[in-house]
Amino acid sequence: MSSSSTDRPRRSFWSVDRAGLIRLGVAVALAVAALVSPHVGSTSAQFTDSTEVSITFTVTPTPTPEP
Repeated sequence: MSSSSTDRPRRSFWSVDRAGLIRLGVAVALAVAALVSPHVGSTSAQFTDSTEVSITFTVTPTPTPEP
């Protein structure tokens, strides 16, 4: 098979590009987050004050149109 000087050279098996490194970094970050998340304490909210709120809706009657 002939080759041309404009053909891209063949990449080796171990060659790495930037997109591959970014994907690897994201995968490692997700794996670390999945491993660490059970060890992080959970948070919760406690509402100690009780407040009652009253809401009043007022609807004014609409005039009836004449036939």
